[in-house]
Order: sequence, then C-alpha cells, then structure tokens
Amino acid sequence: MQSFLTLLLGIVASAASAEWRRPVIKLNSKVVSSSEVVVKPGIPLDLRCEGDGPVNWQTRLAKHRRFISKGNGKVRTLKVERPSAEFTGTYKCFYTAGSPSHELTSSVHVYVKDPNRLFWTSSTTLRVVRKEGEDYLLPCLLTDPTATDLGLRMDNGTTVPPGMNFTVFRHRGVLIHNLRPSFNADYVCTAKVNGIERPSRAFSINVIQKLRFPPYVFLETDEYVRIVGEELKIICTTHNPNFNYNVTWKYTTKSKPLIEERVHSSGENRLDIQSIFTISAVDLTDTGNISCIGTNEAGVNSSATYLLVVDKPYIRLLPQLSPKLALKGLSVEVNEGEDLELTVLIEAYPQITEHRWHTPTSPNTSTQEHKLIRYNNRYHATLQLKRMNAQEQGQYTFYAQSNLANASITFHVQMYQKPVAVVRWENITTLTCTSFGYPAPRIIWYQCFGIRPTCNENTSGLQLATSLQAPTVEVQREEYGAVEVESVLTVGPSRRRMTVECVAFNLAGVSSDTFAMEVSDKLFTSTLTGAAGILAILLVLLVFLFYKYKQKPRYEVRWKIIEARDGNNYTFIDPTQLPYNEKWEFPRDKLKLAGKILGAGAFGKVVEATAYGLGKEDNVMRVAVKMLKASAHSDEREALMSELKILSHLGHHKNIVNLLGACTYGGPVLVITEYCSLGDLLNFLRQKGETFVNFVMNIPDITENSNDYKNVCTQKQFIRSDSGISSTSSSSYLEMRPSYPSNTESSRGKTIIRCYYKAPFHKVVSLTSSQTPLRWFSLRIFV
Repeated sequence: MQSFLTLLLGIVASAASAEWRRPVIKLNSKVVSSSEVVVKPGIPLDLRCEGDGPVNWQTRLAKHRRFISKGNGKVRTLKVERPSAEFTGTYKCFYTAGSPSHELTSSVHVYVKDPNRLFWTSSTTLRVVRKEGEDYLLPCLLTDPTATDLGLRMDNGTTVPPGMNFTVFRHRGVLIHNLRPSFNADYVCTAKVNGIERPSRAFSINVIQKLRFPPYVFLETDEYVRIVGEELKIICTTHNPNFNYNVTWKYTTKSKPLIEERVHSSGENRLDIQSIFTISAVDLTDTGNISCIGTNEAGVNSSATYLLVVDKPYIRLLPQLSPKLALKGLSVEVNEGEDLELTVLIEAYPQITEHRWHTPTSPNTSTQEHKLIRYNNRYHATLQLKRMNAQEQGQYTFYAQSNLANASITFHVQMYQKPVAVVRWENITTLTCTSFGYPAPRIIWYQCFGIRPTCNENTSGLQLATSLQAPTVEVQREEYGAVEVESVLTVGPSRRRMTVECVAFNLAGVSSDTFAMEVSDKLFTSTLTGAAGILAILLVLLVFLFYKYKQKPRYEVRWKIIEARDGNNYTFIDPTQLPYNEKWEFPRDKLKLAGKILGAGAFGKVVEATAYGLGKEDNVMRVAVKMLKASAHSDEREALMSELKILSHLGHHKNIVNLLGACTYGGPVLVITEYCSLGDLLNFLRQKGETFVNFVMNIPDITENSNDYKNVCTQKQFIRSDSGISSTSSSSYLEMRPSYPSNTESSRGKTIIRCYYKAPFHKVVSLTSSQTPLRWFSLRIFV
C-alpha cells in the first residue's frame, strides 16, 4: 500500500512539472535565441529572466550579484549600465519546479568586446599556487567571439613542458590536468584575430610537491638515565616541506611534563618545529617510554626514547671476547704470536671521567692499542695486543671511574707456547731431554739406526723409528709462564751407529731434538770398569771447586788492553765499571722470540728471534738473543751485563759476532747479536779443522820465532759445545801456548786484546794476530 502511494505521488509530481517551462532570457527586451550574445563597449547590459516560479541569476563572479534586481518574483533583471570586459562570462537563470530536486535552467554566454583586451584575466588569478596532482583552470576569457586557435604556451615563447596536458574551453579558459612540480613557470593564453596571434597576461604557476613521506622526527638519544630528583629535558627536532603538520608527545611518566615549541621557517615551503619535553624532578615511577610524533598529510612518523630512573650512581663492567678465544670465567688462553683483543662493555651514570688499562708490560705499551667508544650511557673499551709473546701473559686490569663511582675488571691471560726440546748427554748411558712450553709438554723418545736428522721418516717403505719408554717428570720451575718438563733415557750398548730423537708436543705445536751416537760393547764395558775411578776423581774435584767457590765470586772477569809502541803501556778496565751506552737500548715489545734455542749452557741460553725496526723503522731482521735461565744467580747476571758492556765498548767489527742491541729495562736482560746461519763456532771449526790448521800453518808471519800462539800438542777429548749440540765423535783440541820473541822489534806496533773468564766449568782462550786489520776470536771449551 505504501509503495503504491509513493508511485502515485511521483506520477502526480511528474504531471505537475510537465506544465512548468524553462526560464526565458531576454537581452534588452529581446528574447535570446542563441547560446552567445555580444555586447559592444558602452552599450548597457540588460538581462531579464522570466519563469513560472521565483527565478534567480547565477553570475561568474560573486561581486556581480549586486547588479541583480531584488525580490523573489517570477521576473528578475541583471542590469549593468557601462559593462567592461570583466562582465564577459556565462550567466545562468534557474528556478525549482515543484520539488527541490527538479530544477529548470537557461543560460547565455556574454562577450563584452574590448578592442584593447582580447582576453580578460583577473589580477588575483595571475599567481597560481596548487598542489601536485590537481587540475587547474586558467581563467583567460575571450572577449571577441571571432578569435580562433585558442591555445597555451610559456611566457618566454617556448611550448609547454613535456608531459603537460590541457583542454581549451572558449567560454571558460584553459584547463591544465595533473599539475607537476616540473610545470613551475609563467604561461600565457593565445588566440588569433585576423590571423594575428594575441597573448593574454602571464600566469605564474607554482606547484607544491605532493608529500610522499611523514615529517622528519629526531631525538638526540634512545635512552636517558637520571637519578631521582634530577631534571629531564628531551628535545625533539622536526621539519616538514610545508606548514601543514603538527608535533605531539606520547609518554607513560607519572609526572606531568612541560611541553613548549620553537617554530622556525626555513625557506618558503619548509617549517621546523623544535618541541621540548621537560620534567623538573624525576621519580622512580617515571621510568618508561617517551615518544615524539609528527603528523602530516602523508602519514605519521615518530621517534622513541627510554627513561631509566635510578636511585644511585653506578658503573657496571661486562667482559666480551670473540668466540674463537677460550674463556673460562675471566681466564683467557691464546696461542703465542697471535693477536688478542680484550673488550669491556661499560654501563655507567654519570659519565666516565677516567679510564685506563694496567698490563704486565705497563707502562711500556707501544704495541697495545687502546680504544674507548661511547654511545649514550654505554661504552666499549678495547685493548688490542699484536703478535703476543710470552712476556705479555699475565693480568690485564681495566679501571673506570666517574665523579661518583668506580669499578675494575681483571682478565687472566695464559699463553699456549710451542714446546722447545733440547737433548743433553749426561754420561755414557744417559740422555736427558728438557722441554719448555704451555700446557706442560709431553715427551716421546724415538730410536733409529744410522745418523739421521730425524727418526720419523720412511725409507723404501720401512718404518725405521722405534718408540722408547722413559720416565717424564715436571720440573717445578716456570719461565714466562712456560712449564719445564724433563725426561731421562738410559741407552744400552750397541755396535752400530744410531740416532735418538726426543719429540715434545702440546696443544701449541711439536718440537724435536736429535742425538747421534756410536757406542760399542768394548767401550761400554771399559766405561763401566773405569766409572768408579772417574767418579772418585770427580768427587775430589767437586769438593775442591766448592771450596774455591766459597772463597771467590763465581765469575771473575778481567779485561786487559795492552798497547806497545815506543814502550810498554798497560791499561786495565773493570767491565763492571764500564758505562752502558743507552743508544744500544731496543724496545722490548719490538722483539719477538721464535722459541728455537740456538745454544744453551749451565745458566744461559741463546734463542732465535725477530727484531722489528732495528736500524730502520720498517726493517725486519733475524737475530740471536742471549739471556739467562730462571736458575741464574746474581753473579751470572753481572757477568752477562759485563759482557754487554764489553761488546758495546768494542763497537762493530767485521770479524766478530756483533752486538745489535739490548733490552735492559722492564724485564730480564736480553743481549741481541747477529744471527750466525752456519751455527756455533766450535762445530764449524770441527768441520773445518784440517783446513783451518793448514791455513794457519801456511801463514808466513807464523814462524817458530814469532811471539804469537802456536800448536804445541794434540789431544783427543770428548767436547761439549755451548750451543747444546752434543757429539761423541773425536775432536782435536789444539792447546795454544805463546812463544817468546827473539827481539823487541817484532812486537812494535802491535795491539793485543785478551779476555779471561774464570768459572768453575769453563775457560776462554783468546787468539791474537799481528796482521792488520786485527783478527781475533774466542772458544769456550768445557773441561
């Protein structure tokens, strides 16, 4: 029923509207029959609209409505006595027919001709500002209907930019589609009258780029720490390409903050806002997140920070190490020669004012690089150690301090050291293998027939080495963290030559030393027979030496320089009184010990090493380093220092093993000398003994009448070199005795240098020659 009534009402309304007619427009009392009319300058414009109901006029410009007659009757007039080109445009008359949704309209376009102006443009529309992507209608209205070829170009005479699309409307102007920032320029509308192009006034178009991103929002830090009662001030910096954006805060603090803004315009289309968030006195309940939020037409952007409120100052130190390093608690184990980086993560408030590392080599830390990187209330303290050596193991402590707190953390650095094996010949049936290293090395003995460099080699597919069992004991002595172990092997009688090899190994590596020997049954039997007698003699000698040891210092060093020219001139120098020239001092951290022992004695040893920057800054040199063992006493240390002073006093000479430098500060005394690639002098002379004797005996100056040394006897001895290399082969020791001069003239112009070392177990024999330049050498022979 309801739908039927609605349909009935619609039919009635339609029938009623069918009786209404469209409004009638008259120009100067004449009915307008076309859609366009032309008004000449100076002729009044009189438009009259008539309808079947109350009619009204719609003008192009709102200000033109004042020319419409008042009243709401069925007739309304728009009258302008002296119209100008400004009144060019479309005028529409309308009224409603029955219902508001049914409107009847009539319109007419009026051209008000102006011979001086083909286009009418308003001065308020000459500067156009629009957003990217919008359409814009340039209101360049033609005042002459006879104009043709309506178009658009740039004011400089060129065509429109690439990509610009526009539509020409004779009654409205030029519509530009989809504005872009690249369209920013000055434009004119053009048309031709009688074949001549005439432009409009210039339109300046400025297209504002469409925002593709939210505002820029920045907070100085992502975390704030404050002690209860302190002030908190957070500055949020924002900016946007235009002025249409705002800044807000989001927070969970219990205290009410004070928020203020500072606005700054940077350029024509940019606005900077600095928003300041302030809490005068924080409380523990204020701990939480705080966010600064910027919003514009493109979206929302924010930056967050965290406020931590504590009740007292603090410094927390946390160790950090790379995964490849072995870490047990704060104990670090590293291989010798490797690099090590120790890192401490620090959390502190207030900020740290002082920090430092204390190391085993402090303050000599030229190879150690320190870094401290700060980020807010956290720091990374790093200590980098390059090519670590045995002297650098130990405790590394980091100290941190602020105005209100302090803390420290200690790393224990233990170094894996490759073992060094040395075999010693104790007596006819006993060999001793000593090895240094960390962890404590294990020792294995091998025996093979023949003289070989190693027993662990295969020949024709046969395994020549035989494993031997020998007890191993750990000696309660450490040197630079290395543990010394010792193994004693008892060798039985044999008629063949054999090689015995000692192999020491641990986690850091493997080292070996060999000993070649030839022991016959006869020799073994005779040795056992005479052992008791020899032992008795050695006991008597030992008692005598012990008595002498108690009577005199263990080392007595004399350095005597005798010069004979017109007469005898004797000069005696006590090496302990010699000055040590600081120019020989070499940085300990630039000396890397290779671990290979070149020679060893009762109290000292010579180790192969590499010196960095010796002579020249970028120089790398292979050297030999003489040092004392851990068991050495003060007398041996004084003797090594005396030797260093004597070598520095002598200076450089081509015929001796020259001193290159020394390390006397910050650790044990290290004497750096040239590296002898052919080994020690004693073994070299053994190999070249016959050649050397023939050469010396054939020198013309060496005669029976000379006052130099000569060979007086030959005796076979069992000789042990100071380098630690043993041999049971026969060697000739040529005892040198001076012959007396036949006259005094033969000694003129000669300089003789003699050095005597008196010790319980060795002596030094010095040889001199009258030849120029002076040539001399010394042999250390065990008796």
